[in-house]
Amino acid sequence: MKIKILVVFALCFQITLSAQNKLKIGDKAPLIFVQEYLKNKPKDTDLKNKYILLEFWATWCGPCLKEVPKINSIAQKYADREDVIVISITDEKPSKTKSTLKKVDFKSVVVSDATLTTHKNYIMDEDGGYEIPQTFLIDQNGIVRWAGISMKLNPELFAKFLANEPIKIEDETPFDIPSPTFTK
Repeated sequence: MKIKILVVFALCFQITLSAQNKLKIGDKAPLIFVQEYLKNKPKDTDLKNKYILLEFWATWCGPCLKEVPKINSIAQKYADREDVIVISITDEKPSKTKSTLKKVDFKSVVVSDATLTTHKNYIMDEDGGYEIPQTFLIDQNGIVRWAGISMKLNPELFAKFLANEPIKIEDETPFDIPSPTFTK
């Protein structure tokens, strides 16, 4: 049982060891394809001229769900700003996410893209694999300003993003993957 948990943990956090995002800081962000809004659909769904926090997640990803309170706090803090949108995107079908959405209170805009269009554009490798959670900060000009795991995102970094200030590695919250422990 513990070994299975460690394997899932390792897979979810592989991004920190081999961050091979297709997109780089400074790249033009590709289209974010929304197949269906699952929760908190905004009045204005046009993403042009908006600061976007794009969080990739899944119902089976414990680390993704653990980060929901952090993402929620950002979504709530900037809820009055029409130029800021926080999007949590999954590739799972709406029927699969419904039970999770009943248990976990998302304050972000929750969307599904079972076509994998957004995943292909942002995080999917050539073999069709991808690692989550992954987060992208896209500025009002559609430029990727930061990419990483939400565990490294913090209020100061997000404030710099919104102020169009340079974001440095030192601005991230330190994150260390604990060494795995094995049991007999």
